[in-house]
Amino acid sequence: MNHRMTHIMDNTTTRAGFGKWGRRVALSLTLGLATVAFAGCDDLLDVDLPAQLGDDAITDPAGAETQINSMIAHFDLGYDEWVWEAFGREDGGESMVCSGGYSHCTYFTYAPFMSDQFPDFAKSRSFAMGLYDKLEKEWTVAQVAQRDRYMAISAIYAGANLSLMGSSLCEVTVNAGPLMTPAQTLTLAEEWLTKALGHIQTTNDFAMPHGISTSARAMAYGLRAQARWMKGDLAGAAADAALIPEGFRAFVTREATPDRRNRPFYAGTVTRYVELADVNDWWQGPANPATGQSWGKPIPFTGYRDLAILPDGRAIRDNGIPIRLAGNYRTPEESAAVKDTRVQHTTGVVFARSAQTYVVNKYATEADDEPLVNWKEMVLIRAEAAGGQGAIDLVNTLRTADGLPRITYITGATATPLQIRQMIIEERRRALYLEGRFVFTKIKNTDLLWFPRSVGQTRDAGHPLTGGVRWLMPDNEYQLNPNLTLASRGTGCAAAERPVNF
Repeated sequence: MNHRMTHIMDNTTTRAGFGKWGRRVALSLTLGLATVAFAGCDDLLDVDLPAQLGDDAITDPAGAETQINSMIAHFDLGYDEWVWEAFGREDGGESMVCSGGYSHCTYFTYAPFMSDQFPDFAKSRSFAMGLYDKLEKEWTVAQVAQRDRYMAISAIYAGANLSLMGSSLCEVTVNAGPLMTPAQTLTLAEEWLTKALGHIQTTNDFAMPHGISTSARAMAYGLRAQARWMKGDLAGAAADAALIPEGFRAFVTREATPDRRNRPFYAGTVTRYVELADVNDWWQGPANPATGQSWGKPIPFTGYRDLAILPDGRAIRDNGIPIRLAGNYRTPEESAAVKDTRVQHTTGVVFARSAQTYVVNKYATEADDEPLVNWKEMVLIRAEAAGGQGAIDLVNTLRTADGLPRITYITGATATPLQIRQMIIEERRRALYLEGRFVFTKIKNTDLLWFPRSVGQTRDAGHPLTGGVRWLMPDNEYQLNPNLTLASRGTGCAAAERPVNF
């Protein structure tokens, strides 16, 4: 796309150097040191913003376009970073480097704090809510020709940010307000996405700018399905998911520029900071705290190397070990398995090591966009709601679309509820590989899916594994908010989702 996007950021220097790559950023909203010229831009992202955004761009209706640009820019930057960190919490691999400010190490050792992404999500949410308020209460269509459309986009990004926060954090605050639990945050996200749909229904559907999606309506329904699913409203989530057509995706857009490139590709495939995980047979620790049962060896639902599917459609054994083309713990029947083409990887020398090993290869270039709403996730939400043969049939639509073996090893009449649940979890793990959302499946299924909980160390480099399950906001969010203290950290989490030893 070759759009130029300068992000409006706070006065904290972030992502400097390789480990926190990106660029320096400066406070814009309170200083009023610069004005922005944006008239005549053909594309919302085809704007060079200065490092500091002046008061006029916030208070003048002519600045609406720039604020749309800013909320999208911040969300994109945060989500790109999020995909890579979430992959660490999805047991994606190991970083060998843990010095010199390399964030790869903390991302892949279950760090409890969301430090790198949270500022961008918070700023995107602030721009989105602030612009919506002005458009609703102050600015007319005579002043902002695309007023209703901009209200829809603002509400979409307010909802997207809140949904991600409610899905991942123990507690959330908005504008230094009171602490909100994950469920309260997700309810607020749902309200904003419902607002967005109201505006889209009024103006009819439209394509989101710069290739984000072909349908704002489908994007909003998909985001609302995600929020409802995470909150536990499976029926509401499935109803929304059913409105998403096959093949639909909405994206976080990326470009082949240093501040806009796809981080999983750059850090995982090109510079190869992380070795892709094999099945976890090395961790030594206590039983699953959610069940009191031993994890088993290997730990269920781990390993991304050589994933495969049997001719009868089985991708996971009843003990939770994935079907694979190679490696230990395979059974003779796996010699007939075919490669799962959704979980792409390649080989290379990982940074700070000399031997050839496995590395991620999901994205082909640093300009590849990252899915935020994926129709396959919507099918899996519906499968979870349907259960039984309905779930199998829905998963088979994904298998058919990807040219993979259909499920015949179980039927609705023979499958146990646990087998259906395992089937859907493993399908999520593969279908949403390196998209930043399987981690939410882990958080919702702590009785089946592993977190180290501050016990043990990484397999090869021996880095201590820390205590993250859900994340915590950065400390200053608790220290600067008059409603909170550091003692508030983690209090919004259910016990099974709460990080430990932070």
